Amino acid sequence: MANVTLYWRGPCAYLNWRTSGKRFRCSLGRVSREEAERVRGQKEAELIHGVRIIARLPMVKKYLEEDLESYAVTHPTTISKYKSEVKRFNAKFGHRAIDTLRREEINQYTKDRLTLDKASPETVGKEIRRLKAAFRRGITEKLIDVNPMDGIKAPKGVRSVAVRFYEKGDLAKLYKANPLRANLWRFMAHTGIRRGEMAKLRHDDVRQGKLMIESIPDETGHGRTKSGKWRQVPLNSKAKTALAKLPDPPVSVHPDTLTDWFAADAKKAKIGGSLHRLRHTFGANLTMAGVPLRRVQELMGHADYATTEKYYAHLTPEGAGTAVKLLEKLL
Repeated sequence: MANVTLYWRGPCAYLNWRTSGKRFRCSLGRVSREEAERVRGQKEAELIHGVRIIARLPMVKKYLEEDLESYAVTHPTTISKYKSEVKRFNAKFGHRAIDTLRREEINQYTKDRLTLDKASPETVGKEIRRLKAAFRRGITEKLIDVNPMDGIKAPKGVRSVAVRFYEKGDLAKLYKANPLRANLWRFMAHTGIRRGEMAKLRHDDVRQGKLMIESIPDETGHGRTKSGKWRQVPLNSKAKTALAKLPDPPVSVHPDTLTDWFAADAKKAKIGGSLHRLRHTFGANLTMAGVPLRRVQELMGHADYATTEKYYAHLTPEGAGTAVKLLEKLL
């Protein structure tokens, strides 16, 4: 017999049940105890008879607020970005029920952000990816039955940016600031590994001198290559030495904790920046050393070549003048 239970967190009600050995939770939001009990009974009947009786289609603002509350527990460092990136969408559609949103409306919203608000494709792209990730979590966790962002494409920017990276002297200061974590930062600077990938790393991920990295998405859905393939990063001598001095696994903390550790060490070293700058340091120095951008793309694990081009093309040692001058010997 189906067993659906209710529990409360403040004024918000939640349903709990099991299906095929899996546990599910569903938020009912701020409802009366009578309404919560009525929905519980409907859900129980649905499970017994195998027929959809109720659907969870809360208001957009209500759902995002609850998702934000849950997100804050596991991602305390990036919660402010979440709030900022969904703010305008909430202002536009927050009063609407999730199932009333139409694809053409969201596409128009995206277009207006680009044309009327003059927001960059990079900025709007981050907002859309954040929303896609939020609603995708709701579907996965059975909190909602409709994903309004399904099929919506996030804009991609292709302009070059003045990416910031560390010089050799900066890294020396960083390593000196906290010798206990020096090998961790050295390994990340010499492999370009993302923080989420670092948090999952094991020593046996290195095979025949190459680091095998499964590209994993961040909280916005960014990161995984479209092919789903692993990428290989050959380890140079400094990366090998650093890894050998790290425990196995090298870290056993949440990626946000890595961010906090780095912020503290960078502040002590007086070099500024964030943990992600170590990854940019890897990509930028490869490019300046003359490594072809396509190869940089592979080593960085960028799914789209445009990403590599945007960040590093302006750092290539062969300028336009040098390239054209080569024709003097060929023609």
